[in-house]
Amino acid sequence: MAENLELSLLCTETINVGDDNMIVGREISNFHMGFPLESEEMVREMMEKEKQHFPSDDYIRRLRSGDMDFNARRRKALNWIIKACEVLQFGPLCMCLSVNYFDRFLSVHDLPNGEPWTMQLLAVACLSLAAKLDETYVPMLLTDLQVGHPQFLFVAKSIQRMELLVVNRLKGRLRAITPYSYISYFLRKLSNSDQEPSNTLISRSLKLIASKIKGIDFLEFRPSEVAAAVALYVSGELYTVHFDNSCFFPLFSPLQKERVKKIGQMIESGGSGLCSQTPSGVLEVSASCFSFKTHGSSSHIDLS
Repeated sequence: MAENLELSLLCTETINVGDDNMIVGREISNFHMGFPLESEEMVREMMEKEKQHFPSDDYIRRLRSGDMDFNARRRKALNWIIKACEVLQFGPLCMCLSVNYFDRFLSVHDLPNGEPWTMQLLAVACLSLAAKLDETYVPMLLTDLQVGHPQFLFVAKSIQRMELLVVNRLKGRLRAITPYSYISYFLRKLSNSDQEPSNTLISRSLKLIASKIKGIDFLEFRPSEVAAAVALYVSGELYTVHFDNSCFFPLFSPLQKERVKKIGQMIESGGSGLCSQTPSGVLEVSASCFSFKTHGSSSHIDLS
């Protein structure tokens, strides 16, 4: 029954969570999550839907409230995601999606208190899901994702269960709208050209967005607002485009100019950028659900 539920939930996102000795397949579509073939209508539709794809306001307030233990565990988990992406040579979009899933999940689901391994397991599951959606080549074994000597190592079954829980709590919305979804569009708007932006501008934009995803400063902004500010910054036009109605709105309608301007100022200053009650539902996270062993120790802990 649990296996049928897992397949049913995951098939809606064309994710195959199969045996560990099988390579995971991805559906290739005309809509590339990083750089969609944008029309004005498509961009407007993405802007209308993007609110569904980032954490709740309550979560952002929680991060800013000074819960030092929670913030420290989050920062440690995100540091591991970034390091794992570098070791596995996953792209910046995979990194961004992993962090997006991680924060969105924590904004709607409370992990058990006093169990430091749960956040690391969540990080592994989020990276695994993002890699299946975005990367062409992923490790054949789920356990091979756990690079960089993390404190805890998990068996494949535990990772799969957490993957299912993440998909369930995110309501299957894994094709997240992120700043990457807009960056090519805004760069073209700034150049007033239908030509694709140069690889240099694209690369600078991706690196800038990826460098901001650990912090909390940018979580309050919409992905389209972040992308617009990044496009202005990497194009060298953060201060040449005047933030008045006659100049701003033809380029960036329907964005709020003051919010885009604030993001630009945060980028310029080098600011670090870029929970709720658990409802009754499927697969509650508890110590009995998962198995793990501590890294660098002869002792093995089995909670299954």
